[in-house]
Amino acid sequence: MEENDRGTLYFNMSIGTLGLLIIVVGLYKYVETIGGDSSYALLGFPLTMIYLNYLEGKAGISKKILWIKSIIAISLLFIIYIFLFN
Repeated sequence: MEENDRGTLYFNMSIGTLGLLIIVVGLYKYVETIGGDSSYALLGFPLTMIYLNYLEGKAGISKKILWIKSIIAISLLFIIYIFLFN
């Protein structure tokens, strides 16, 4: 794979992860505002992350990069939760 294609792949990977984090923040705000049961959505989020990691692995991204991305995404989720919701 060419270097330019790899850069595009990493950019799209980061945008996809950021999008999932924004969905979780929106879901939390919705549940906080409206109330109700969000267990299906909270179950769907990790399943979506697992599938996204699977697809990124099939696209040729190394496991090391996938683990780094996952750790960064989880850390960002905790940081967003601590600073936005407390």
